Amino acid sequence: MGDSTVSTPGREPVTGYDVARAAGVSQSTVSRALRGDARVVPDTRELVLRVAREMGYVVNVSARSLITRRTSSVAVVSGDLRNPSFPVLIDTLQRRFHADGYRVVLVSDQEDASGGGFEDSVAGLRGGIVDGVVYTSARTSSPVVGDLLDAGMPVVVLNRDVDSDLGDRVDRITSDNVEGGRLAARHLAETGARRPAMVAGPRDNPSLARRERGFRAGLRACGLSLPRDRVRRGQVDPRTGLEAALDLFSAPAGERPDAVFCQTDYIALGVLDAAGRLGLSVPGDVAVIGYNDLDWAGWSMIDLTTVRQPLVQMAEAAAAAMLARIEDPALPFVHRVFDVDLVPRGSTRRPR
Repeated sequence: MGDSTVSTPGREPVTGYDVARAAGVSQSTVSRALRGDARVVPDTRELVLRVAREMGYVVNVSARSLITRRTSSVAVVSGDLRNPSFPVLIDTLQRRFHADGYRVVLVSDQEDASGGGFEDSVAGLRGGIVDGVVYTSARTSSPVVGDLLDAGMPVVVLNRDVDSDLGDRVDRITSDNVEGGRLAARHLAETGARRPAMVAGPRDNPSLARRERGFRAGLRACGLSLPRDRVRRGQVDPRTGLEAALDLFSAPAGERPDAVFCQTDYIALGVLDAAGRLGLSVPGDVAVIGYNDLDWAGWSMIDLTTVRQPLVQMAEAAAAAMLARIEDPALPFVHRVFDVDLVPRGSTRRPR
């Protein structure tokens, strides 16, 4: 383990040996504890960390990297952080990686019309500043992802389906988006929907495309259809939901959609707002269903029926896959698909 120093006038640098002696353990135990090695029992690890903090010891990452050829850092490439599902994923990843002694470098796919800033930031990860990349952005078709793989960088794609040959070169952790769409369609049909509509995100998002495929298949199985004039598309945000729903709900009462499938809970917020602005009852006039089951979906003021995908468990699985890939790059690639569940709430609960 490389030792580091804290520059304090008149004091010798604090070393790993100093920490080991003060804690009454071996120097190798200190090294393992600071790396988050599972072989160190929790009580000993807590002792080592406390003594290290009190003595002002800081690990010399540069020295460690020269020995291990690793940086003890992982990059998380995230989608737009204004979308509440991404902070859930990032928080879970960060906690898991920190527990294993890794730092997290965040690259956010914020609105970037040209794509240049995002592409440059991701491309910069090839420079050896991280040991691997967990990729949650919708831009899985971006050429920089292939460039990372060509450079030998381990990549785990989280909460994203992949349609290109990229899928055969990465570990993938996702949920059953096709089944999620089917569940939404079946539920709306069972609650009496006859003129369903859909507010969707971008066409080039493979996960959302699968949700649409499942939704359409589910409607057909129930004898319903989704004509083009009852579909609206935009970005994954409440404004898309608001503007789409104001347009859809402007139709005469006999032609207006009586149910709306929103491809994310975030879009559903805007749809619910549009119904309120127009004085429409939810679910009396229009039923609304979302996707993700974010924390606030169950709040009494929102009470949103939604399809739940286990974001926390998916992020934990992605972190485990990344750590395993860093340890052994030759492992077979993992493709894990988590089950989804329908969570019925007041936004679709019509009296029978």
